[in-house]
Amino acid sequence: MAKKLGMDVEEHADFRWVIRDCLLALRDEGWNCKVSDQENGDLEFVYKHDGQSRTYHPIVEAHRKLMERLIAAQSELKIKNLDPHYRVRHLVFFAIMGETDVRRVCTAKLLEDIMNNLDVEPVNEPYLIQRIKVSVEDAYFRMRKIGAHSITIENCIDVESLIVNLELDRVGFMKKISPSGLLYCVECQTALGDVISAGCHDVLCNRCAVETHSTGNRQDAPMVFMEQSVCAECTAKAALVRCQDCVELFCYDCFKMSHARGKRQRHCVGLPQRTFCFECDSREASYICVECEDALCSRCSAQIHRSGARQNHTLFGLRKAAYNKRLFASNLDRLMGILQRNVERSYNLSPWFILYDQALAPSWYNFQTHLLVRADPNNLTNPPMDEEADEGIIPQSADDQVLRGLPGATVLKDTHAARHTSQGACFDVPPPMHVKFHSPIR
Repeated sequence: MAKKLGMDVEEHADFRWVIRDCLLALRDEGWNCKVSDQENGDLEFVYKHDGQSRTYHPIVEAHRKLMERLIAAQSELKIKNLDPHYRVRHLVFFAIMGETDVRRVCTAKLLEDIMNNLDVEPVNEPYLIQRIKVSVEDAYFRMRKIGAHSITIENCIDVESLIVNLELDRVGFMKKISPSGLLYCVECQTALGDVISAGCHDVLCNRCAVETHSTGNRQDAPMVFMEQSVCAECTAKAALVRCQDCVELFCYDCFKMSHARGKRQRHCVGLPQRTFCFECDSREASYICVECEDALCSRCSAQIHRSGARQNHTLFGLRKAAYNKRLFASNLDRLMGILQRNVERSYNLSPWFILYDQALAPSWYNFQTHLLVRADPNNLTNPPMDEEADEGIIPQSADDQVLRGLPGATVLKDTHAARHTSQGACFDVPPPMHVKFHSPIR
């Protein structure tokens, strides 16, 4: 019967049920199967009531077509499994379907499998684990919102968007450890970085990106564009503000120096580039709340500040002007601090994460040492300190450039994660180039 259906029993062992289903369907219809005495030994079907025999039967033909579709689908699935993006979607789909609590979705094995497929090393890049964990949880909440019947393997999670966010997190971390806040091309080391490669995670200018990724295996690696602004005054630091009246970009020190007196004190200041909402992370920020110290879009700002004590918070629009002397007086330092914290996110370098088992019991899991420690339900904020953290090699937080207030404070750029990440960009500001033009010789 396997030969009649066009399948190999050893190669397609998962489809043996089709043979059994075909034989049972023939039996229910009153047909028996036997091998003919001819040389080819073809299968014959005999009707048990009148002894009529034939070599063709519509039931067998229907199962043969079913087998063709199953074999074609299996071959297509093998090709799809070669794509790491499809493997991530497959893992997330089976993790979120059928679950009734988001705490059971993210497991250590699931996150490690996703990191292996997306080329994320937990030892070198622990600050990216949170992004993956949140993306998986968002996929679960999206499934509960629109219904499980609308979720498939193809649309359960947006892997392309996750990869872009991971590369932008790498860029943000490199800007945080850069002394100037700027990233230069790792190839030519003279031009500002324009893109970061999702394959090799290197910061490149447009020219070097075309030269190095136009042929070979690198041409399939997606490029993620990034924005960088240079201070027009010192040309050595990243710009934090844009003066609306001067139509120039300034770092904070140069802005204070150039706008300390005279008519420039009344100049209005905006952001040098687009800033996204701190709450939803999908829409552009329109307001800054001085009390919450957040940059919010219009929708999130209306939801957060529509009731309670937050109704009296001070909001300033970013589209018109972020600062002028009449409104803020001497609060420019505080406003610039809010903008700086939203531009440069904090990155957690701790490898410890809270995970839950099937009984919803919390545990601390270390993605670097694969150590699982039962957590105190009354204390889910303080992870256990390992030996490396005690020695200052892996700081538990990277909110500041230097960890202050701790014995043996560690400089962020001296950590293992910073040393590994710094290989993908150049942080040294290149010297200014002087081009001399010679007059033509007559």
